[in-house]
Amino acid sequence: MTLPRGRRRGIGALALAAGLLLLPLPSASPTAAAESRIKVLADQDSAGPHGTNFLSLLMLLNAPQVDLLGITTVSGDQWVEPSTVFALHAVELAGRSDVPVVKGAERPLLRTGRELELREALYGTFPNWRGTYNPGTPPPERVWEPPGGYPETEPHPGRAAEFIIETIRAHPGELVLYFAGPLTNLALAVRMDPGIVPLTRALYVMGASTGGGFELNWWWDPEAAAIVMREPWKEIVVTPGELGFKVLSHPELMRRVVAAGGPFTEHVQSLYLDYEPLPNLSQWSAMWDEVAVAALIDPSIVTETQTMWLDVDITHGPKYGHTVVWTRPEEVPTFFMAYSGPEGLDREAWADLLEPPAHLRAATVQREVDIARFEDLFVQLMSHR
Repeated sequence: MTLPRGRRRGIGALALAAGLLLLPLPSASPTAAAESRIKVLADQDSAGPHGTNFLSLLMLLNAPQVDLLGITTVSGDQWVEPSTVFALHAVELAGRSDVPVVKGAERPLLRTGRELELREALYGTFPNWRGTYNPGTPPPERVWEPPGGYPETEPHPGRAAEFIIETIRAHPGELVLYFAGPLTNLALAVRMDPGIVPLTRALYVMGASTGGGFELNWWWDPEAAAIVMREPWKEIVVTPGELGFKVLSHPELMRRVVAAGGPFTEHVQSLYLDYEPLPNLSQWSAMWDEVAVAALIDPSIVTETQTMWLDVDITHGPKYGHTVVWTRPEEVPTFFMAYSGPEGLDREAWADLLEPPAHLRAATVQREVDIARFEDLFVQLMSHR
């Protein structure tokens, strides 16, 4: 077994309602248990074999509460070619080659690497994580071997946008979309067929910044995020970048997964506990996508939410790709008397300023998570047989 970009030190052998049980009740019939599962379509820039993208796919593939109807891939953290390889690796690792993996968009709708270079020459560089636009990133066509070899499973025929449309229309009112990378595939799908929006049960998005700043998924393809977030989905739930930074993977958590057993014991032991990374690299990270999956399955792990109207700066200036946040104030603000004139505050004149922009949709944004409860659920999903 070859581990890319590092060295081994050894190898070990929606319901959408709080309180969803982790396992079906013994008295439930197989048919009833199957009908109660959440139908999910997952879209991932599935970098691997470490990290938040890959682990969240393993959670979905192994969750008894989820009926995973397909995985679509997109560029973001990696280009779509290696992302597709690692999505296929995930389904084989989980023993779920029945789940179709469909290749999606390789490039953003408008953003280009050359434009990024020109903008940074004007406004200054951004020495942070930039996904496929990191300096020295392998070219889009390059793929590399997952641990244990390349997957034997082939990608599903066709392209992601068409598959998204077909899957939503085959399950009207039932399907939950889980999108944890750039929103390029979904933007293409809703432009091809806007009628899928009212047929979707809910949209779960990992992305955005509650502070109105940079977050990779939306920054990587700003126009796609703007298109998707302006559509009238029945429900939008957002796991923002800041929430993921509050939940970090760590050795003790992975030791719990190994101790519990299950299909991913060897993967976790070798890729996390026995792995020695190269300099300036790490197998430990924020658990952005894992939190999004866990909250989809058990919303009670999220202890605080806030309604926000989220958009993206698509002006191609210095803040191109940054999140734009509008929140509804509870009341007309109080001002210093001397600035208001002798007549006082005209409350009716202020009324329109208390309403959100007409083109935006309200989203439930997760702000706080019960880390202990999340970790318990993560261990159970990773070790379920």
